[in-house]
Amino acid sequence: MGVWTTRNQWIFERKSVDFRSIISLVWRAVSEANRLKIGCMRNCMDKLLILHLFGLQGRPSKAPMIKSVIWSPPALGWIKVNTYGAVMGSLGFGGCGGIFRNCIAFVKGCFAIPLSQVFTCKAELLAAFLAINFAWKYVWHHLCLKSDSSDMVQLLSSRSEMVPWTVRQAWQRCIFLISQMDFQVSHIFREGNQVTDTLSKHALELQGDSW
Repeated sequence: MGVWTTRNQWIFERKSVDFRSIISLVWRAVSEANRLKIGCMRNCMDKLLILHLFGLQGRPSKAPMIKSVIWSPPALGWIKVNTYGAVMGSLGFGGCGGIFRNCIAFVKGCFAIPLSQVFTCKAELLAAFLAINFAWKYVWHHLCLKSDSSDMVQLLSSRSEMVPWTVRQAWQRCIFLISQMDFQVSHIFREGNQVTDTLSKHALELQGDSW
């Protein structure tokens, strides 16, 4: 800020400038920032050379952690359902999808259902509601639900009542149904949820429910 102010005074007001004081200010600011020992540099040689000119030791950013994300089948006798909710914009017309597969990865069924204007969190909840209701209807009472919505997984895991009031009744029904089932819920990265991503986007083009 001080460098910018001094530069403007020199250009627009023709004031004399003590460049030594400006350089000293820059050095002090850099030294103070270095002593804080927070933040990191970009991993490139240009940045490292600039830091070395100031006599500073670079702190490279951590390398990204790469994980292998694959779909794995459920245990014998269980059905695994992956769900997903998609919305056009932050609040727009949405769609949700889900796919049920058994221990040999055989597809037992899937759904793609269009929704009215919803937020993404509600679309994810509705996808889970529908999956649980379909599982109950077809007597798949050993159910493992996978979703890439951490919030929805947390709500189902804790049986929390902290859901929008517009879905409170449906939520309470789902809590009752899963209490009568062998039920598991866990998070999956989006890369492992590609089929349901496609189904939910397909639902945006539908005029009615599809099973």
